[in-house]
Amino acid sequence: MVSSERGEKPSSFESGEGGVPFSSTGPAGHRQRMRARVLNAGAASLADYELLEMLLFPGVPRRDTKPLAKALINQFGSLAAVLEAPTEALKAAGATRSNAALLGLVPLAADRLGAPEEPVRSDLGSWDKLLAYCALHLATAEAGSLHLLFLDSRNHLLADEVLPTETPPMRGEGGEAFPVPQIVSAIMQRALALHACSLITVRLAGADVQPDRQLLHDGALVQALLQAAPLLAVTMHDHVVLKGRRWRSFRHLEQQAW
Repeated sequence: MVSSERGEKPSSFESGEGGVPFSSTGPAGHRQRMRARVLNAGAASLADYELLEMLLFPGVPRRDTKPLAKALINQFGSLAAVLEAPTEALKAAGATRSNAALLGLVPLAADRLGAPEEPVRSDLGSWDKLLAYCALHLATAEAGSLHLLFLDSRNHLLADEVLPTETPPMRGEGGEAFPVPQIVSAIMQRALALHACSLITVRLAGADVQPDRQLLHDGALVQALLQAAPLLAVTMHDHVVLKGRRWRSFRHLEQQAW
């Protein structure tokens, strides 16, 4: 070759057996093409053995992983079976320790993705937080309604439920009055069902009812709740009457503005 006779280094085209024209045919070049394929066409374009092949890349940095990927699927029967196989079984089949550790993470990640997300619960652990919650969520609530705010041990909201009544005592469909003990019993049963640790009741005063008068009207119900709640290890934090931007608290006697 002319270049060799001059003492020059042979070109990549001329080097190697058979004069292979592309220097990227080894594992590195193959992996680059696989990654480019995923970027261009998405992972869904890969066959099962190709997906497994890519998962094996980190544990086999300098070898072609296609033979191992196909061998694992042949031995265990499917991609899913490979991913669920015990670590020792994978190692016995030719996978490296790093391969086995990584493959074992895939089912765990799938389980985490499939699990429902923990709901974000409002923190009602202070007066400012309680009033901010009411301003945001109860601003358009029906006048006269009684909201039951059930809280966990950290004063995070478990449920905001409405007791369908205008003013206690409640009345049934036939017009008969429900006694306060029956109302309290229903509220306490609901607290137990929710595993609530504490309770705040919020009354939305009607347009023609002043907060002071509404608070007085609710007194019998509040006193009954204060007596019943501790018997079930539930803390009755307070009863609040809201009207517009004004509020009245059973435990804070002076009316205030937000």
